[in-house]
Amino acid sequence: MNNIRLGLAASTAIIALSMSGVAQAQTAPAPAPAPSAEERPADEPTATEPAPDEDSTIVVTADRREQSLQDYAGTAAVFSGDKLKARGIQDITDMNDVLPGLTVANNGGNIEVWIRGVGSSNNTELGDPAAATHFDGVYIPRPAGIGSAFFDIARVEVNVGPQGTLRGRNATAGSVNIISWKPGLGVWDAEVEGEYGNYNQTVVRGMLNVPLGDTMAIRLSGMALKHDSYYKNVGPLSDIGAAEAEDNVAGRVQFLWEPTDKLRFLVAGDYMHETGSGWTGTNYANPLGEGVDPDDVPDPRRVIARGFTPDLDIKHRGIRFEAGYELGFAQLDYVGSYRHVTSDYMAATPIGPDYPGVYANLSRRANLGTADPTDFVDPNIVFGEVLDNYSRFQSLTDSKSHYHELRLHNDKGPLIWSVGANFFKEDQYAFLASASDRGRFFSGAEFNMPDVDAKSYGLFADATYSVTPSARITAGIRRTDDRKSREGVAARYGFALGGAGFACCGGARVGTEGFLFAGKDRTIFNPDTDSNGAVSDAEAIAFYFNGVKRFGARDNIDDIFVNGPYGGGDPNRQPCVDTTVGDDFFCDPSGFTYAVPFGGQIFRQSGKMRQKFTDWRLRGEYDFTKDNLLYALVTTGHKSGGFNDNLGDLGVAPTYRPEKVTLYELGSKNVFYLGGVRTKLNASVFYNDYKDQVLTSLLSVQQALDLANVPGAVLPPNSAGALVVSYSYNAADSHISGFNVEGGFDLPANINLDYNLLYLDAQVDKADPIQDFRYQADVAPADAVFRSIDDKRLPRTPKWQLNTSFSQSFNLPSGKLDYVLSAGYRSAQYMTIFNGEDFTPATVEKRLDDRVDGYWTFDIGAGYSHGTDGKLRIEGYVNNVTDAVHEAAIIITQFDNTRFFTRPRTYGARVRLKF
Repeated sequence: MNNIRLGLAASTAIIALSMSGVAQAQTAPAPAPAPSAEERPADEPTATEPAPDEDSTIVVTADRREQSLQDYAGTAAVFSGDKLKARGIQDITDMNDVLPGLTVANNGGNIEVWIRGVGSSNNTELGDPAAATHFDGVYIPRPAGIGSAFFDIARVEVNVGPQGTLRGRNATAGSVNIISWKPGLGVWDAEVEGEYGNYNQTVVRGMLNVPLGDTMAIRLSGMALKHDSYYKNVGPLSDIGAAEAEDNVAGRVQFLWEPTDKLRFLVAGDYMHETGSGWTGTNYANPLGEGVDPDDVPDPRRVIARGFTPDLDIKHRGIRFEAGYELGFAQLDYVGSYRHVTSDYMAATPIGPDYPGVYANLSRRANLGTADPTDFVDPNIVFGEVLDNYSRFQSLTDSKSHYHELRLHNDKGPLIWSVGANFFKEDQYAFLASASDRGRFFSGAEFNMPDVDAKSYGLFADATYSVTPSARITAGIRRTDDRKSREGVAARYGFALGGAGFACCGGARVGTEGFLFAGKDRTIFNPDTDSNGAVSDAEAIAFYFNGVKRFGARDNIDDIFVNGPYGGGDPNRQPCVDTTVGDDFFCDPSGFTYAVPFGGQIFRQSGKMRQKFTDWRLRGEYDFTKDNLLYALVTTGHKSGGFNDNLGDLGVAPTYRPEKVTLYELGSKNVFYLGGVRTKLNASVFYNDYKDQVLTSLLSVQQALDLANVPGAVLPPNSAGALVVSYSYNAADSHISGFNVEGGFDLPANINLDYNLLYLDAQVDKADPIQDFRYQADVAPADAVFRSIDDKRLPRTPKWQLNTSFSQSFNLPSGKLDYVLSAGYRSAQYMTIFNGEDFTPATVEKRLDDRVDGYWTFDIGAGYSHGTDGKLRIEGYVNNVTDAVHEAAIIITQFDNTRFFTRPRTYGARVRLKF
């Protein structure tokens, strides 16, 4: 409560200070009047219009209509495409440090957007984002590959706070809107740009705008980007590539036709193809388990690679149709879109980061638990087999989404209003599988979901009425109907291999060179093929084999089963070799290998849910002068609920309710003069009431069944209660409060100084105890118990966040020179809800560390435009000047402390020619 009072006091003082500038503004030089609505750039900027922040008026469409950012009664930010590029920002993940409150992380290829502590890390096919991503007004449910859309863009808008009545479903945190340049009528325009930077980065961008008569135009644009890996494999197998190399291409074509002043059509298509080595992250479990502090790892991207080079292939394409007609009393707009995203990623994660003593530690840990000292294995053999471990995973998503919206609106006062309806549909195929090579107890998992459907229907209405020329009130409402369903199968494979009576050693090879999962080619989804109500050993093994398209060149699992007792052959023919350097696995030559079937861990999936909810907003605003605005608002937003994996074979699939955020905000926006210097000072204080927050834990099926508390629910026959599943549930009520101060000074000599400061107080108010998902119930049952998270700080919520920029432009005899210096600060934050706490301090586990210390980032950009027309421009940039690499996401499980990092220091130069 003291922090809330501090925020209220600070914001009140700032608002009072800004209002005192009103009197000064009367005697200072009068600023240029703001452009009228007709003079401002449209929501869809065309080639003939300036970038939004190259003018004194920054345009935003946060209220679904174009208006000055200073006139918008709420919190939003706008970044022009050119300004982002000037700082070396390549894609959406680079916006992680450009705006206080905004976190964008690439979590193993999944783009996660968090705004002021509201977000989601549930990246399964059942998960939904809490911050909605839009591309040219179209909702993007799976933003994989959208980073390559960052070319020929006019601006990126970030709307802060629930957007339930304006942007629809899954916008409880806010929204990120990427807006491209549109065709310009009557304009011939073309440009080409080449760039080269460190990590052998090469980028080519181009654009062509062609008028087709007076009423039509076409705009073509494209990009190709390629760079080496940001990771470095420092292990002995130097021919294996490491993660974060990219080779991307993208193109966009748009056709505009305006047959009359009242009628407008736009057809657009885009294609993005990203390949490379993806994002494996770095698993710190080994060094942390050896007592090594994270800061003692010299470089998190220097890793010891094994197996094979990760392989990523993402295709993201779509087509959009827009139509608009001026009816006189209102404008009727329609947008329809179809998007198809496929993401296929296969990788063998690195052994770990390079640090002093890593090789000795790996060998020592491999020999832990040896009862007989004579069983100690030569470290060279151990390490050779660690390197030759082809344990792998594959993630495959195929998402086809349809989006349609019909909106009738009037954007001219005194009554500005909008009514409409939209429909969203997504059809998904989702696949995730792993294979554990060299396992004494072979293990693997498969989630194969060929039929995942989601539908959402929405009706909305919103109106702003000018009670007086200076006072306005706004009210809005939206009704949403969400539906989800899924059919498929989930399995965990486990069988023991060893000598007679499992008295000694064992091991299996699977996943070696040439191995392929069946994925979409799987034909058996019900292992009980004879429909007798039980899964036999032979049926279980047939199910497993049906999930493998091709075994690897050195795999022996297929030989074990084909020649073994379940393949109808002679069990003594199962392969078994002595332990020497280069051998496939440990073996007890005195006996032969046994296998234990796994039929009780194959769960067919069938679930569905339907939920309806209502969002609303109320707002009041008052202009003390045309440059001083005071506003207060209350608005709500929901993130869609869902259902879990079936608990057992076709058992209950527990549902969870939607999350709800209610935002209360009081703010003021002001422009005035201080000593002849045009000054902007905006301030707000806010409180988010965060209800039914959803958390996801790794639970045993029996724990999940107990937690679900579904009357009469029991574990179905042939189901293993110890099997671990991912389980989502409504766990907590929280609050997020604070204050935001942002502004700037237009100093002499064309110097601009801007700043943005955010203070956050974000914690759990009340929660049921939750299972400690950092432990696995079937491995560490004593630790995988329920813990209290009351008063814990919400993840990804630094208490203090600051961004500043210093820019200047000045004329030279031969052209124009400009530069920008940017700095950002984030105080310490946690990445999980447990805040790094070890509940059993007698056995301290550094693997539980999820704290990210405070850090600064700095960017520099400079450019020279030759001549008065600026057709030749040369730019240079350094992004992350100090190479302050820090964690953007951390995954902590029983065996992992895997960290994904922000981009390292990048620098380069580019040349652009306009024709």
